[in-house]
Amino acid sequence: MQVWVSKKGLNNMSENKYTLADAAGIVYLDSDNARFFKEGDFIGAELRDKAGDSVRHTRVWLHRSFPFDMPFEYISVQNKDGEELGLIRNVSAFDKETAALITEELERKYYTPEITRIMNLKETRGFSFWRVMTETGEQSFTLQDTSKSIVRIGADRAFVFDICGNRYEIKSLSALDKNSYRKLELYL
Repeated sequence: MQVWVSKKGLNNMSENKYTLADAAGIVYLDSDNARFFKEGDFIGAELRDKAGDSVRHTRVWLHRSFPFDMPFEYISVQNKDGEELGLIRNVSAFDKETAALITEELERKYYTPEITRIMNLKETRGFSFWRVMTETGEQSFTLQDTSKSIVRIGADRAFVFDICGNRYEIKSLSALDKNSYRKLELYL
């Protein structure tokens, strides 16, 4: 749905109409006005403005606006100073190669191993020490203030954030074995 707002205000509609995205200064990026590329180990972008002028950014940062529910929609593209250059509505708005490049960068940045089993969980002095099995193998990590470090998403999904800022996902709490769930349920 597009809402039109007059440049002269809501009460005095004129021919100079623009959307709320225009009013907010949001620039939507797609294959018409943006090209992404690999610059060494980093991702860069060449962006065209409405006048057709291009600006090349040798490094940009991609941030998910809705990381849990829409991981490949509404991706904020920011420069080195954290200023938003534009917003990708959906990665699928780009050709397969560019979409793969953007997806690879997002997957690298938001790497989240899935916890499939909790092998050991001990709490001491406000910290909990975890030894878990993930789809990539055994991992150990530490949480501070365990209850606040576990975020439930819906009724059956949870994310665990360790003291180093790493994320782990439990895709289905009900799919965990009994022993794993018993170790975890105190904190849910």
